[in-house]
Amino acid sequence: MKTSLDKLQLMEDCLLGQASGEQRLFFEANLLLDPILREEAHWQCKTYHVVRDYGRQQLRSELEQVHQVLFTASQHHKFRDWVLGFFRK
Repeated sequence: MKTSLDKLQLMEDCLLGQASGEQRLFFEANLLLDPILREEAHWQCKTYHVVRDYGRQQLRSELEQVHQVLFTASQHHKFRDWVLGFFRK
């Protein structure tokens, strides 16, 4: 069990750019020798991309909600005019 956790930690460190040079070299050698590890690393990388893209999508959605409140609500018209003033100059 400890060995598989160590392998997982090493894979994550390498994929996230947090591994030392020796660890990265060891991991890359294992990738060449172990097709199962290569596939696991591929899917872990895909997972990181999906999570990152989802986070970006969530942030965009939240920013759009803030934008709608600040730029459409009548109580924020002074703020809206102040911000738009930067782009009129």
